[in-house]
Amino acid sequence: MKIIIFPFAGGSSYSFNYLKNIIDSKDVSFETIEYSGRGARIIEPLKYDINEIVDDVIRQILPFTKQEYIIYGHSMGALIGFLFCKKCKNININLPEMLIVSGSKGPSLIDKRRISNLESSLFWNEVKKFGGLPDSLLLDDEVKNLFESILKADFKCIEDYQYDENLSKLTIPIDVFYGSEEDITQEDSEAWQEETSGNVSVTQLKGNHFFIFDHKLFFINYFKNLQRNATI
Repeated sequence: MKIIIFPFAGGSSYSFNYLKNIIDSKDVSFETIEYSGRGARIIEPLKYDINEIVDDVIRQILPFTKQEYIIYGHSMGALIGFLFCKKCKNININLPEMLIVSGSKGPSLIDKRRISNLESSLFWNEVKKFGGLPDSLLLDDEVKNLFESILKADFKCIEDYQYDENLSKLTIPIDVFYGSEEDITQEDSEAWQEETSGNVSVTQLKGNHFFIFDHKLFFINYFKNLQRNATI
C-alpha cells in the first residue's frame, strides 16, 4: 500500500523526507506530491486556485489509484486531500482506503481570515505565529522573497476556498491529528465527522501548528502500523 502525502502551505516534496529516510521502504511506501512552482517544479507557475491544484494532483496520483493507497495531508494538504477524495468520488476514481489529516479544522470551519494580501512585514508577522520557520530563511532576503511568493499563493488558495455543503459525504475513515498549542480545538477536529459516513478518530498531540515534526517517532510508528494492518 502506498501512502501519498500532500504538503502544507509553502511545503514541497522534500518536506517529509524524514519519513522516507527513516522508514524502510519494505515497511511503508511513500509518495510526496509536488505542487507547481516549488521544489522540483520550481520553474512552473504557481497556482492561485485550490481546484486547479486538485486537478493537477489527480494527474499525478492517477497511476497509484489502481492499487490500495492512503492519503495524508497536513494543513493546506489536508484540505487538498479532502477535495481530492471528493473529486475522485465524483469522477469514479478509486477512493483511498482512508484519509489522514493533521493541523486542519473540518472543511466547513476553514478560517477565512485573509493574510495573502498583506504587505511583506505584516504578512511575515502572521506567518511566524504558526511556528516552524527556520531563522536562516528570514535572514536570507532572496530565499525569503521566493518563499513569500509561494506562501502567498498557497494562502490565497485556502482563503478563496468555498465549502459546498451539498456535495455527498465520503464513505472512508478519517484519522485527525491536531496540536495542543495551535488554533484548533477538539470540536474543530470532530467537525471532520460531517464529511464522511466512515469512522473518524481524533488525536491531540503536544505542540504548535507544526507539531508533526515534534512527534516524528509517533508518526513513524503510526504509519508502520497502518502498513502492518493492511498486510494482515
